[in-house]
Amino acid sequence: MKRTSILASFIFFQSVLCGLPLATAAAQPLASQSAAASSHIERGVYLAQRGKFEQAIAEFDSAIELNPRQADAWFYRGSAYNFKGDADRALSDFNRAIELNSRFAVGYVNRGKIRYDRGDIDGALADYDKAIKYDADSSVAPSSHSYIVSASNRIQGTAYNNRGVIRREKGDMKRALGDFNRAIEADPRLALAYSNRSPIRLLGGDARGAMEDAERALTLDPQSSQAWNNRGLIRLRAGDTESALGDFDRAIELDPRNVEVRLNRGNARSDKGRYEEALADYDQAILLAPRDSRAWSYRGSSRYSKGDYAAAISDYTRAIELDPRNATAYSNRGNARRANGDLAGAMNDYNLALSLDPRCAVAFLNRGIGYLQQGCEEEARRDFDQCLKIDPALRPEFDVAVGEARRRFNGVLKK
Repeated sequence: MKRTSILASFIFFQSVLCGLPLATAAAQPLASQSAAASSHIERGVYLAQRGKFEQAIAEFDSAIELNPRQADAWFYRGSAYNFKGDADRALSDFNRAIELNSRFAVGYVNRGKIRYDRGDIDGALADYDKAIKYDADSSVAPSSHSYIVSASNRIQGTAYNNRGVIRREKGDMKRALGDFNRAIEADPRLALAYSNRSPIRLLGGDARGAMEDAERALTLDPQSSQAWNNRGLIRLRAGDTESALGDFDRAIELDPRNVEVRLNRGNARSDKGRYEEALADYDQAILLAPRDSRAWSYRGSSRYSKGDYAAAISDYTRAIELDPRNATAYSNRGNARRANGDLAGAMNDYNLALSLDPRCAVAFLNRGIGYLQQGCEEEARRDFDQCLKIDPALRPEFDVAVGEARRRFNGVLKK
């Protein structure tokens, strides 16, 4: 069976948090209080750099008590809370920092990240728009005081990268690519922007550019699981499966809980006929993300290839429960049911697949074979014609599948 979604397993995009040195805040009530507050912020930053977030928060508390209108103190405390995993308090502090300084670009960047993580995509997008707008004229330069570090030391690079994340998720590939280009212009050492741009270039047919981005990302950040994964996918698409597997192995060493890489390595292993190893990857992916329908669907494909049709049907059924609009999963379950002797159930699945996606070429191919098995030659011919009309690139796979079906079912359709 054709695994049509393999390239969708790119770990296309990650957002990042950004840091900022002590910026000019609102007018201070007393110079002595301002100086004392800044001293507490300095100590808080020092402590936070060493992972002592509770002590750092205490310093930021003192700074806020001395000067509650200093945006930096709220920002840094929010960032410390975020690193502790307290997103609610972090968001509250970022909100306050922005209230005190409506042009606080890095505050918008970090608030946007929390909003993004919570599914408030439009809110995050608005924050990144403002970060880019207000940072364009900023004279504040990064310094060693910045502890909320990301791959970027430049606010604009981070903001453009994160906005590109959202635009890509909204399907706006052209503007997403533009954002990643701008992120790299702003910060040529932002490894994550190269990793994010790489798959878009590949999907646009620029395999060379995609590989250049993947290599650049690895040069800048050799510990990036995403970059190793991306290069593996580029190599896999080019037919160099063994090298791809090496990249996936390294990506998993760096991030053993990365579900995307587990799925990609499982797919590569399955394509090489190494089904037991592939199943081990899918099993692990399911343990890590039991509600990821892809893991169940991919495991079903490997079980189908091994001839374990009942287990494949079970996996496809679970994939459909998790993603009821997955036309490919219905089509694949139909194949497993047909192979398991349930032709009626198979035809029902093909029909459901086509009702969900009338342009699912592989479902027309599979249903055509089902018609051929029943001796319904005209119906089979119509489905085969529709399959190739929708996706002429399926011709090689089509010829193999239909040829085998004719031999098995004694069909007499003309090519």
